[in-house]
Amino acid sequence: MIHSFAMTAVVEFLSCIWIEVSMFVCAAIVYLALSTRNIPGKDRPQQRQMPVATRRSSIGAAKKKLANLEGDPAVSSIWEALRRGRLREAVVLLEQFPTERRGGLLTTVVPRLLTIAAMEEDLLEATDLVHDTVGFVRPGSLEAAILEAHYHKDVKLCIHLDALGSILTVPKSQAIQTTLAKTYKLGAESLRKVVRDSSNPLPWQLAKAMLHACNVIKDRELEESVLERTGQADRAALRCLVAESEDQLANFSASRPAANDAGRREHFMAVVAAIQDKSNAKDLPGAISLFEAQHVTGDTEGAQFLMCIIHACAENGDSTMVKRYLSKANALGVADMANLSVLVKGLSTPGKEAVAESVLTEITNMGLHVSQASYHGLLHSRVVAQNRRAAWRLVQEMQDAGFKPNAVTCSILLKMVMHPAHAYQLPKLLQMVEAMEMPSDDVLLCSIMQACLRAERLDLLAELSQRPMGDAPFSAPLYGSMIKAFGQARDVEQVRILWNDMTARGVEPTAVTLGCMVEALVVNGETDEAWVLVQETWQRDHQRQLINTVTYSSLLKGFGNQPDKMMEMYKEMKARQVGCNTITYNTILNCFAQCRAMRRVPQILQDMRTANPPALPDMVTYSTLVKGFCATGDLDTALGLLEEMRKQGTFRPDEMLYNTLLSGCAREQRLKDALEIVNEMRSTGVAPSNYTLSMLVKLLGRCKRLGQVFSIVDELKTEFGIRLNIQVYTCMIQACFHNRQPAKALALFNHLVAEGLHPDEKTNMALVRGFLQTDQVDMAVDMIRRCCKGNDPTCIDATCVGLVIAKLGVNSETAMSLTQEVEAARNRMHGYGAPKRSSWRSATYRCNYQAPRTDDKNWQEAKVVSRPCQQTSWRASSNDSN
Repeated sequence: MIHSFAMTAVVEFLSCIWIEVSMFVCAAIVYLALSTRNIPGKDRPQQRQMPVATRRSSIGAAKKKLANLEGDPAVSSIWEALRRGRLREAVVLLEQFPTERRGGLLTTVVPRLLTIAAMEEDLLEATDLVHDTVGFVRPGSLEAAILEAHYHKDVKLCIHLDALGSILTVPKSQAIQTTLAKTYKLGAESLRKVVRDSSNPLPWQLAKAMLHACNVIKDRELEESVLERTGQADRAALRCLVAESEDQLANFSASRPAANDAGRREHFMAVVAAIQDKSNAKDLPGAISLFEAQHVTGDTEGAQFLMCIIHACAENGDSTMVKRYLSKANALGVADMANLSVLVKGLSTPGKEAVAESVLTEITNMGLHVSQASYHGLLHSRVVAQNRRAAWRLVQEMQDAGFKPNAVTCSILLKMVMHPAHAYQLPKLLQMVEAMEMPSDDVLLCSIMQACLRAERLDLLAELSQRPMGDAPFSAPLYGSMIKAFGQARDVEQVRILWNDMTARGVEPTAVTLGCMVEALVVNGETDEAWVLVQETWQRDHQRQLINTVTYSSLLKGFGNQPDKMMEMYKEMKARQVGCNTITYNTILNCFAQCRAMRRVPQILQDMRTANPPALPDMVTYSTLVKGFCATGDLDTALGLLEEMRKQGTFRPDEMLYNTLLSGCAREQRLKDALEIVNEMRSTGVAPSNYTLSMLVKLLGRCKRLGQVFSIVDELKTEFGIRLNIQVYTCMIQACFHNRQPAKALALFNHLVAEGLHPDEKTNMALVRGFLQTDQVDMAVDMIRRCCKGNDPTCIDATCVGLVIAKLGVNSETAMSLTQEVEAARNRMHGYGAPKRSSWRSATYRCNYQAPRTDDKNWQEAKVVSRPCQQTSWRASSNDSN
């Protein structure tokens, strides 16, 4: 027993020890796993390289996204321009890209656009181009561009990207600052070479970026060299900036920020947010109290504090406090160009232009400076608001500040020319362009072209396109834009001149340029010439890639009434392996629908399904097929397509498709189907139009459902708020005569005149012919005479007049008198010895209109006939009283 007890005790003791050892080992493993991540200097190549690779892949991801849009030649041209480093060409193409799709495209191309802009000789001008094209630049885009430059060890590009980010006021994340510090340390010799090769004087932002790099590598001699290359006005401010930021830049590349720094930053952000909230609530004293309670110094946070309170004072209209805090910022050395430019940019929002301009005036009066981009931002706001006087005043202030108008200035001002009434401003703007020191670039020329189009001054555009052969040619995208413009203006001769000029100067067209040329020729009826151009282009091996789906789609539209020619081109597309998209197939199907060649449709639908990738039918496809089948009398197939759309649920039938089906039902007198379609429109919330009512009224009238005509029209008019037009009333009048109800037709006529509508020639013809068909010749004569009264008579069809005179007898006194009245009315209409003809007005007609021979009781009577129990679902009823 003792032995057994001893063994049990030993086992329990060893178990306890084992549990303790196991827990210790687990704790040690967890401790090492967590603590190793925070050991400074620990070599963890996988963890250090992964973020860089991930961020570097941003541009690769951009290319992948663009690869999904390869079918769009405009996107391909933009990426090609970016790949070749052509900034202005890329900007022009981006400006021409549809606005609704530009946002997604900009997300992918901005990093490359920033890289190209940083390589430009004139950094400030390049930055303005990027700003006007992109607007706000996200920090992630700048980070991707800097990481790419760091990967290639391009120190100069990193410096220029750093300066470009400062000009565009892009917040620099910790990743950006870390990457810049690494680049400067690893490429110290390259940095020295960049400084030596720089031109004098250095721009402010570029000098600031170089000083930041010199501070990172601790090269005071190089720092002095940079300061010597700056302008005299900037040198003192830059020295102060170096002295204040030396410690901050030295500590930046060390390690992570301390916990107390993070808490300080959090407190700083909370105070800034509180000041902004007070300002938005119009509590300026509260915002000032919050600001005054802070210890403001000349560091970055102090600068942001000051800019925030100045912004609040400006928004609340306190110019005295604006002056006070601007003076304080100047005394602390934070009223530099970058900070003040950010301030003005923040105020340059729609509706606050006056506030921004007042702050800009205060800055100028105090001898401080902002960048030209600040003037451009405010100028753009003035132009968008169509405040031309303020825009020109701002241009004068910009010139007084020492900034000469450049291409960006002129491009913004040209946006003031919105329509022909503003054409008087074009000469002044063109004089400003001629006075520029720099030659016009593609962006400016594109702006001039668009302004000339809006002002309908194609003569100026033609002069712009006429250049001596010795001058530099336009770019291919600009040629394309001008060709498109003259094509829309129906000036096909100028289109040919531009194309020949481009060819003579050796400018290689792009796919977009060729597409614009083909479209211009097709629109102007020169489809055969466009066809020849495409064939000639295909014969040149180096230009075959220019012919794409868009080119052939334009050609197919030109041969829209020749199904055999269209099928020939379609087969040629497949032979040349030019892909077809849904638009291409819809163009072909529309040709078959118009030419009533629906027998060819099944093959095209089969090709859509077997294409790679498959071309899925869209709403246009269904509408085109329905239109074609209705036109060929195959209404059952058209209704089957509607049922297929219901089952799929992908597309919702619209009013146009329903109207097409109603027109087919009216043509075949399918009343039951028509009423079901109208019920479906009502249940799905598709509002019918006057055209819908016209089709329905025609069908009901032909089917002897006059009572339902009035009840359905009245209910739809009330439910959807439709104001009946003259076409609906004319159809209702015809329905009345078709059902042998001339009194109701005359009541309708009286009602439409009372509603303020003007009866047109078809309305009068319907009335005259209707009265003749019911043997009421006197009413027909009376209607013609009413139309002939006054100085503004209604047109009367000569055939109707002839029929009435034939009924009266040509030699009768009434016929001769009526003939004289009609001739006198026609002479007045054509201006022979009569007052000048004015446009029809219902009031004029009512003054000349005589009282009818019946009263309005027939109209009220017609409205209430055959409306049992106010039915909400319409069916063809056999109980219809007329």
